[in-house]
Amino acid sequence: MPDKKQIVSYVAIGLSGLNVLFCILALALNSWLDNGHSSFGLWEVCTGNACVSWDIVAGWMDAVRAFAFLGLFAMVGATVTAVLYEFIIKGNNILLYLTLGLAAGAGFFMMIAFSVFADHSSGSYGAAFALCIIAWLIGWAVAGLCVLIMFLNRTT
Repeated sequence: MPDKKQIVSYVAIGLSGLNVLFCILALALNSWLDNGHSSFGLWEVCTGNACVSWDIVAGWMDAVRAFAFLGLFAMVGATVTAVLYEFIIKGNNILLYLTLGLAAGAGFFMMIAFSVFADHSSGSYGAAFALCIIAWLIGWAVAGLCVLIMFLNRTT
């Protein structure tokens, strides 16, 4: 029977993996802004059945792309370090601190990405925008679970 610390670690690993998926989908989907007959994402604009790639983008769109990628890479790192902490190098607190920092950083990067996008666009936000917001929240939730694991380490 796993103890509380292991259960919290498994939840953190599961949420980290789910968050990596959400970050990938937020980057890939063409529905950051969706008004029914047309939509656009970070890479393409779609009208009806035709999609056209962005050739020239404003500087703010480059910032959204960059911070979304930074969030994805940080969350992948957080997932890897969480798995290493729980299964490979058990009890190494440096890995736990690294997981905490990477997860909090991933949440921060995703928060910047959707904030910049929302500041420069208006309309009906789509699924990819919502996934970016969810990725921000899950990133910070994983960081919170890491703090809980640290607390559980001190009490046992």
